[in-house]
Amino acid sequence: MVHITLGQAIWASVKPIIKIYLIIGVGFLLAKLNILTAEATRYISDIVLTVLLPCLAFNKIVANIEDQDIKSVGIICLTSVILFLTGLFFAYVVRRCLWVPKEWGGGILAGGMFPNISDLPIAYIQTMDQGFIFTPEEGEKGVANVIIFLAMFLICVFNLGGFRLIENDFHYHDEENGIRDSEMVHSISSGSSMTHSSENGQDMDESASNFSPKELPQNSSEEDDIDEKSQPNQRLPSKDNGHEKIIPHSQSSSDTPVDPLQQPVVAHTRGGQQSNPALNSSPSLRTTESLPGSSIITPIFSDEASLSSDLAGRTLSQPIAYTSQEDAYRLDRDYHHHHHRHQNQSRDSELYSGNAQHLHPNFPYTYQQNELNRSVSIRSIDTRDLPAQNMQDIIHEYSNVDQYGKRRRSSVTSDVLSAHISATGSQSSALQRIKTANLTKILTSDATVSKKDISESGSSLPNWLRKFPLTPFIVFFIKNCLRPCSMAVILALIIAFIPWVKALFVTTKHTPKIKQAPDQQPALSFFMDFSAYIGAASVPFGLMLLGATLGRLKIGKLYPGFWKSACVLVFLRQCIMPIFGVLWCDRLVKAGWLNWESDKMLLFVIAITWDLPTMTTLIYFTASYTPVDATNPIQMECVSFFLMIQYPLMVVSLPFLVSYFLKVQMKL
Repeated sequence: MVHITLGQAIWASVKPIIKIYLIIGVGFLLAKLNILTAEATRYISDIVLTVLLPCLAFNKIVANIEDQDIKSVGIICLTSVILFLTGLFFAYVVRRCLWVPKEWGGGILAGGMFPNISDLPIAYIQTMDQGFIFTPEEGEKGVANVIIFLAMFLICVFNLGGFRLIENDFHYHDEENGIRDSEMVHSISSGSSMTHSSENGQDMDESASNFSPKELPQNSSEEDDIDEKSQPNQRLPSKDNGHEKIIPHSQSSSDTPVDPLQQPVVAHTRGGQQSNPALNSSPSLRTTESLPGSSIITPIFSDEASLSSDLAGRTLSQPIAYTSQEDAYRLDRDYHHHHHRHQNQSRDSELYSGNAQHLHPNFPYTYQQNELNRSVSIRSIDTRDLPAQNMQDIIHEYSNVDQYGKRRRSSVTSDVLSAHISATGSQSSALQRIKTANLTKILTSDATVSKKDISESGSSLPNWLRKFPLTPFIVFFIKNCLRPCSMAVILALIIAFIPWVKALFVTTKHTPKIKQAPDQQPALSFFMDFSAYIGAASVPFGLMLLGATLGRLKIGKLYPGFWKSACVLVFLRQCIMPIFGVLWCDRLVKAGWLNWESDKMLLFVIAITWDLPTMTTLIYFTASYTPVDATNPIQMECVSFFLMIQYPLMVVSLPFLVSYFLKVQMKL
């Protein structure tokens, strides 16, 4: 047995922390530079969950778990249950005894219950398996043990419905007390009409007089034949700077200034009829190049989250602003600067900056910040000129509900899909149907599941099966077992526990001797090569995504006294719970279930899992249940503060625990 000094033990415990925080720092920096945007974060996260992590799980379990390790797998499952229940108990005590907003009553329970059992412990162990403390073989087995902990985490959060703790915090508007878009637009137009008329009335007057709604096509055949003439916007000269402005097709007199927020639009639909839609949807943008080096951006209302069903088929909506791309950046920056500082103060009706018309400051965040940034056809490299993304961008990307709690409809509507199919000549295929299925989205992405998915599970079963109360829960449990990582763990454990099947993938001293491939390797060893090569990217990407997420969080105005409650729970999780972990390891050894000679890596993994911060998925789940136009996302503010104070403490708590465990418990 290797004997090390106290200084060596401290250095061995601190070195992995340095590597982990350097990788997290890289992700943090990439987020601040708008290289790792919220959208890119989700893309990479889905790749990690769908491909990288399953490959890592399959490779490590098949290569390092034997049939005689069934007892160890059982101990890990038991330890997971005790760990989760202990964290739940501490969180419940804090919620009952200290100041916690009722809007985050379930979120704090989930935050105390579920630790970040994935990238952090794997990265920590892989730094210590260089032969100084643990051998590479012991490190590989330690990673396999962590993945089994991860499988238990996935079962509790997804299969058993642990996400419901977070979802139950949200209470949405009903149809009577909801904030309607028409009311929102009315408040904007009432605060902006005077300024708009006085500063831009002359241009609008001249522009409006130069076109007629007769230019709109009167039937669907005309619409198919006419391209430029049927466009919803018209270019007209402006006296201000010689540039063109996009003027909406609206009915107006030539001697009356047109307020684009107040005037209706005669919209031509596919059915050949004219409609006059209300402005009750969120904006998207259209850009038109008018002069070299300049573009004109026209925000229009078209977001699926707020579209009423009777207006879903419209093809033309009313523009609300004339904004160049440079001014859109300025608008975004100015709004960013004023929104958080003057959120609860009265605001004047200044709507213009230079030649650009600004949206009203009270307009919901996503309507001006996100849509001006995302809906414009801007190259990804150009988004780096915009201000760094923040928590609202996470909400915009992950939110799955509107203010009524209804699932947000896909922005790729059937009309858009049909147009794409017509343009490309492709046909709807089985692959397309699989891609668009709700089950596919649930299984290939995180934070896309809700209680509605539980109630809808088993809806295709016969009536005599659906009448049993537990049927939806059983079907939902089975569905979540189809997640790539869960399937990889289940398949890998089956292979690992059957020696002659395992011998097809790897050769160990416990596998039987079978005929090898021409290269004297197991016949299916190429699967191990593939999974090892792909899975190696899982942990670095996971840590960078963690850093990017932390980089977008911000500590805002907190519920009175909540900071004390959060600090107490963090102290209990990262300073008191590790004591329970050490005592549990000692109990396992004294009971004869494990021993320090052959199971020291498993005992080490068990110990450090009791000192891990809260799962990062908590922020994604909270964002998914937050309406995209929420004005006071108290749940996001609470979870941001709770997560951000844990990682500085881990710099001290985890090395202290590891140093103690190495010198005192393992007697190195």
